[in-house]
Amino acid sequence: MLSFIRVSAAVALVLLPTAAGAAGEQKAAPILFETRQLDLIDKGGEVTYRFEKKGSDERLVGKNYADDIRLGVAKVDNNGGRDVVFKVFTGSNARDPQNWPELTINPLFIWYLDRAVSTFNSLAGGSQMYLKHKIREALGNATAEEVKTDYNGSSVDAYKVTIAPFVDDQSASKMQGFHKTSFTIVVSNQVPGYFVDLQSNFVSAQAAGPELKEHIKVVGMAGEKSQ
Repeated sequence: MLSFIRVSAAVALVLLPTAAGAAGEQKAAPILFETRQLDLIDKGGEVTYRFEKKGSDERLVGKNYADDIRLGVAKVDNNGGRDVVFKVFTGSNARDPQNWPELTINPLFIWYLDRAVSTFNSLAGGSQMYLKHKIREALGNATAEEVKTDYNGSSVDAYKVTIAPFVDDQSASKMQGFHKTSFTIVVSNQVPGYFVDLQSNFVSAQAAGPELKEHIKVVGMAGEKSQ
């Protein structure tokens, strides 16, 4: 899974010299891939995210579903790297926990990107490598908008990035109407784990096409008091 991180980080480094755009604009790639996203989670800390899937037609996009994703830090090394335990879903739907040492980035974002690719592939077809390339390319070219978002009862500074990587694709006509699919990412360095809100909006432009929306939103860190 972390291969998406390595390749996307390389894209961000290539784009760093052109990070400054129009007034108030910043390139999205450094913000998403070149940040220390786990610094606000100390040893023993665990952040919970709520995942929700809502579709217009169960036969075509599966059942609606909601569950939790948890990211915990087991150890912090001398350089600030975190040993991470990543738990996707609970109960009978739980995946095997995944463990990575010395991370500074949040694997939730990579899980989200990988899921976006696999879900789009299941709806619209196409090579997963090609779809991943198009999403990575769109993130590399995107700008980040300065916004305010709510966390733990307070308004905090954040960035929002929205991409529609397939809208002008040369193969758009072969994508079952899903070429207008969009992804929205909200991040804040004032929020533990950095990622506040991740949305995927799969909507077919075909008359009888289904709609599928997936949403991941930070809930908070265990033991954290609301303000």
